[in-house]
Amino acid sequence: MEIIASQIKPHFIYNVLNTIWYLCEKDPARAQQAIDEFSEYLRGNLDALNLDDTVPFTWELNNIKNYLKLEKLRFGDELEVIYDIETTEFRVPALSVQPIVENAVKHGVCASEEGGKLVISTRENAKDYEIRVFNTGAMYDPHSRGGNKEIRSHVGIRNSRERVRLMCGGTLHIASTDDKGTTVTIKIPRKNRNKKHREKG
Repeated sequence: MEIIASQIKPHFIYNVLNTIWYLCEKDPARAQQAIDEFSEYLRGNLDALNLDDTVPFTWELNNIKNYLKLEKLRFGDELEVIYDIETTEFRVPALSVQPIVENAVKHGVCASEEGGKLVISTRENAKDYEIRVFNTGAMYDPHSRGGNKEIRSHVGIRNSRERVRLMCGGTLHIASTDDKGTTVTIKIPRKNRNKKHREKG
């Protein structure tokens, strides 16, 4: 959970506050809306520190949407966001998908001068629930041993993978191709139950 707290990046907060400051003069109504979205984003991240159970995917998706609304303020049309949500009737570890989305924006879409596309989708089948986060960039080099920024990214991904595995019995897989982009796939078994759920059952 301390790792989760460290993922609330100071530069992101600084950039959001700068954007809101600019909107206060140019578009006060949008500035007020941005403050609401920013408050919800911070509340969701901080509330997660007190959770030791999984959360409904709708909770995670709401945090993701607040984050992406704030990023759209900065990047505008350079960041295209598509939601292709077919199911939300499952649970995930708190803030396990959001770091994937944040990395996709930072290292994939917004690393390109032309911007790019981010697609978040969910599906279900007889065995599991599937979450996919696709972006048209490279996201990051999973084998890189670069500077601190890359190491922090790896820590966030590794943390998400381990919590999905330990709390849900699920998996996280990354596939990247130079000409198409990067897809992160999380699979949550339909019968997943973390320890607390078993005790209640």
